[in-house]
Amino acid sequence: MNKIILTFLTLSLSVHVLANEVSIGRIVDVKGEGFISRDGSTKEIRKGDQLFANSEIVVEHSGQVTFTDNADHRFHLNNSSSVAIGINSVELRTGDIWFQSLNKTENYQLKTANAVVDYQGGEAIISYDSAKGKTQLMVINGIMKLSNLRTSELNMSVAEGNFSFIDYSYEEGTPRDPTPVGEKTYKQLVTMFKGVTPLDKKSEFIFKQVEPKREIASVHQEVTPVIVTDSKTSELEVYRNNVLKNPRANKSHVQKKETYKLEKVAIHIYGQKLNVGKNTHSRMPASVKEEPASQFTPEVIHESKTQERDNLIQALKNL
Repeated sequence: MNKIILTFLTLSLSVHVLANEVSIGRIVDVKGEGFISRDGSTKEIRKGDQLFANSEIVVEHSGQVTFTDNADHRFHLNNSSSVAIGINSVELRTGDIWFQSLNKTENYQLKTANAVVDYQGGEAIISYDSAKGKTQLMVINGIMKLSNLRTSELNMSVAEGNFSFIDYSYEEGTPRDPTPVGEKTYKQLVTMFKGVTPLDKKSEFIFKQVEPKREIASVHQEVTPVIVTDSKTSELEVYRNNVLKNPRANKSHVQKKETYKLEKVAIHIYGQKLNVGKNTHSRMPASVKEEPASQFTPEVIHESKTQERDNLIQALKNL
């Protein structure tokens, strides 16, 4: 019995060692400085280095490292960032990573300390702020699922041209509703990665359709609904076609400016002669001389003012 147990443990250990010794990828580009740690040893990253399971890559300030795996995935790790590499997954420990996948048949995962991104094909940029415990996902191409690492039921599908995040200070770690990303924000994130461009050039046009005023979107903002017209058309292609053919800045939603017609208004000044029914804007020719004002006694002035006031009140009643 003891021999059987010992043999089983020996085989398990051998399989584990062999798995760790199998190369799962390699370094394809290095800018600046970076390091690989594995089995307690650390060495400087060199282009062409092989990658093994349970390795960790750390990129120094102003550096950038690109590596691939054996399943058609490419990862661009930005400066001051680090990742832990597993057999079928990558964990972003801190910083920013742009991942690109040509594998559209197999599921793959990219993790952080509080989130999981599941995808098949496509590309996106993930950032993790270890100080704040916040994971942010911006999808450039494809449709991906963002889930809470501890509670997988809290998840959200994020389509290309949108972003979401997970932060335990926001609704107990529920992913934020996907929000359209504007061209300005998109360029700010993309330019952090030197020499990296989207696999699909059409993806850039998705971000150009977002109005500038929606650059900072509300929490409850929704993605434009997708209208499916062909059951054979994929969800991603329908979404892309709807966005590219129907820009968000839809002219039909622009409110018409209301116009108002100004009616003629007659203004009467108390103390002036009231001519009801006559043109109150008429003026005497400049050549006509005005007659000198009559001389009135105080009693006559008071009587005249009273009569004019009564006439004015009566005229207003008749309007």
